Amino acid sequence: MITDAFVSEFNNNSALLHFIGDITSILTLVPLIIFVWLSIRSKSFKGFQFQISIFIVLYIIGQIIENNTNRISAFSVLPEDIGSQIHVIAAIFFTIMVWFRFYYVEVSGKKMIESPESDNI
Repeated sequence: MITDAFVSEFNNNSALLHFIGDITSILTLVPLIIFVWLSIRSKSFKGFQFQISIFIVLYIIGQIIENNTNRISAFSVLPEDIGSQIHVIAAIFFTIMVWFRFYYVEVSGKKMIESPESDNI
């Protein structure tokens, strides 16, 4: 048997969860704006700063869509799992980015990091 106190407590918790979700969405938008600004300000598309900013922007957009699909009507027209798919696209982009950077460093003969032997001088 459901009592009025239980229903009232559930409604209070539900309101708190929605409030926390709103705070999380706002806190997620702040780094999104920062990383969009950094990627626009970057001098080169080949630069690591631009590439990592694009990865972070994709990941944050996926997170915003995933968290707010049921609460923002503009996102309700999107497929249900589009946020997760954007996360996968961001991970694939990051993997390809790191692989290409490693490959071009190997081809050019440069070092990505110092070897452990250089520490034993």
